[in-house]
Amino acid sequence: MAEVLLRMALPPRSSWCVASAGLAVCQGGRASEAASSAIAEVGGDLSRHRSRPVTEELVQEAAAIIAMTSDHAQQLITRYPSVRDKLFLLRSFDPHSPAQSNIADPFCGSLADYRECRDLIRQAIPGLADYLTQADQTIR
Repeated sequence: MAEVLLRMALPPRSSWCVASAGLAVCQGGRASEAASSAIAEVGGDLSRHRSRPVTEELVQEAAAIIAMTSDHAQQLITRYPSVRDKLFLLRSFDPHSPAQSNIADPFCGSLADYRECRDLIRQAIPGLADYLTQADQTIR
């Protein structure tokens, strides 16, 4: 959901390539019906989304890595120590969120759980999009 919401928030000419990967996923899985419904309610589309696991190659290619929870961040650091300098918690971009706040995975939850997750993501996305847009302008 975060991947789609960030793509929707970035300016049309952004040079950022937004992609998602998981720590405990199988390659090629489809988004759940609840996730698809929650995203469709805000104008997004998950019909083409397919899951993929985090790999060394993805970590090395990424300019920034955004984790949903501090546990995910710690797992990434443990597996890929070089990630530390480009790793952020998504809610750190939400000015109204307490420090080190997490966004729990609604996996196997209800549509309401997915909506709650989507809404927490949406609160942080403007700050993340601003950060990436400013970095994009600095690079150019």
